[in-house]
Amino acid sequence: MRTIMIVTDMDGTLLTADQQISEENRAAIKRFQDAGGMFTLATGRMEASVRPFIEKIRLNTPMILYNGAKIYCPVTQTALYEQGLRLPRHVWQCYLDLLQEDVGLLLYQQGKVYTPWVNKIVTEHEKKDSVICGALEHASLDEEVTKLLIISDNPERLKQFELATVASGLPLDFVYSEVNYLEILPEGVSKGTALKKLVSLYPFPIYTIAVGDNLNDVTMIQTADKGVAVENAHPKLKKIADEITVHHEQHAIAKIIDDLLKQIEKTERSS
Repeated sequence: MRTIMIVTDMDGTLLTADQQISEENRAAIKRFQDAGGMFTLATGRMEASVRPFIEKIRLNTPMILYNGAKIYCPVTQTALYEQGLRLPRHVWQCYLDLLQEDVGLLLYQQGKVYTPWVNKIVTEHEKKDSVICGALEHASLDEEVTKLLIISDNPERLKQFELATVASGLPLDFVYSEVNYLEILPEGVSKGTALKKLVSLYPFPIYTIAVGDNLNDVTMIQTADKGVAVENAHPKLKKIADEITVHHEQHAIAKIIDDLLKQIEKTERSS
């Protein structure tokens, strides 16, 4: 078959609600890989958070991390592409001044994550992503940062960080990876731009299928040859997707792969 790459989001797409890859999805991914397909991830997560899943589905295709700020090779365990941001001290102070008990702030730098304080929100995130946050004092605030993540169930708090980001006048973008997750990234960084860079690493044409569920997947869905939204996706994502598949709890990736392999088999049989 022609070279096909499936690029999937993790949370709310590939993973179940309890942060697992179902056996149905795992088996389907193996069938796709055995048939010559390329399978990889596009996620806001960091290296340590995806490592257990890399091992479970034996990924050897470079993946998109930090919502597009890094392309990471799981074989060599190195970055093939990386873009960071620098924030002046007064901007850091502005973000710190906005912190409240119902807000979690995380800073990602050189494969590690830091926070100015550990509250219930941060603790829940550590459990969800299987990471441990270091103290912000151990980060190098004068050096490049991969991204910032602000977590809050209070939309007004997140809006304050949005406004502060715009007011800084710095070349920054922000996107919601979940309804309560606001990610601050270098300008122009997205899963879509990272997907273009990933495909360009190969000297042969690749047909891409992107699968996602939230607003940070919009550019990837638009960039791919075929964009698929899961049934539980944000309405805006479902509106622009080429296709809507089943709910992520119904093994959406397995459904997409099985339908694709059947279509390829049918085409080959008739040719």
